[in-house]
Amino acid sequence: MERNGGDLVTTGVDAGLATRSPRRGLTAAGTTVMVLGLVAGWVVVYSVSLMGALWRFREPDAPAPTLSMGDQWADLAVGAAQVVVGAVAIALVYFVRRRKLPAVWPARSGTARKAALTWCAAIGAASASLLVLSRLDIVRFSFSVPASVESDWLAVVSALAVGLREEPILVALPVLLLVGRLPIWAIMALSATMRGLLYMYFGGGGFLWALCWGAAAVWVFYRYRRLWVLIAIHGLVMNIQVLDRVIPSENAATVLQGINILILFAALLWWLAPRALEAFLPNTVAVRYGDATVETTPMVAEVVLNPEKLDPDESRREPPVKP
Repeated sequence: MERNGGDLVTTGVDAGLATRSPRRGLTAAGTTVMVLGLVAGWVVVYSVSLMGALWRFREPDAPAPTLSMGDQWADLAVGAAQVVVGAVAIALVYFVRRRKLPAVWPARSGTARKAALTWCAAIGAASASLLVLSRLDIVRFSFSVPASVESDWLAVVSALAVGLREEPILVALPVLLLVGRLPIWAIMALSATMRGLLYMYFGGGGFLWALCWGAAAVWVFYRYRRLWVLIAIHGLVMNIQVLDRVIPSENAATVLQGINILILFAALLWWLAPRALEAFLPNTVAVRYGDATVETTPMVAEVVLNPEKLDPDESRREPPVKP
């Protein structure tokens, strides 16, 4: 402020602050409204699943539910509605923010294979950590008893379609709506919390388990931009055990569980191995061949203790004759 003839005159700096401050306040308020709207929509869309998870959390010893054919079709109808809501919401948000997203969202990098392995590694790490915590009685993780159903095939379809029901709304929508408005770690925390609450039917350990791989799902989508990878892994890898309902073999459940463990922990090993090597061999050298980069260990010069080995004509010499 400056005084000019008894009148207060706003300087350029003060004017800039006066014009920017309301904008910042409006942006913060708008972001808060968006977050609250997202959470409210999540409560509405997943109200049935949320109530069931909280009920099972409070009654872990309750008998498994029995679903009639009508109940199963109703569940599929709810799932279809969730898929439609997710698709419409994503399309609308993308249409509104299509010009701003390139400036606030890094370009897609990496391959679909790397995205899949990264998320499988995160799921494997979360599962291993939860197993340790559960064995130490730090958290409770109770495997829910499968519901009794009239149609095994409808149960399989419902389980394999879980990725379609969850990943668009819990991963893609928060990123598209809030990227550039909130830091990515805050979006990860928000999405992971909503995901964890849906898995509380496993107990407190289920919340922590889903919290970990749910946060990783947001990061994988943010970096690799491949939603279909998350959908496929959630349905075909995480829920592969449901196929034992329709496979006529007594060992089907064991085999499918083994496949699940093999995929997740092989991915975890793939993710950990190069980082462990880098930790123990920090001076690795990146050698580029065309478009591929190969990590190699430093070359160590050979120490020659016998000077005769340095003679290039050594191979031409006749072997020494003993006297």
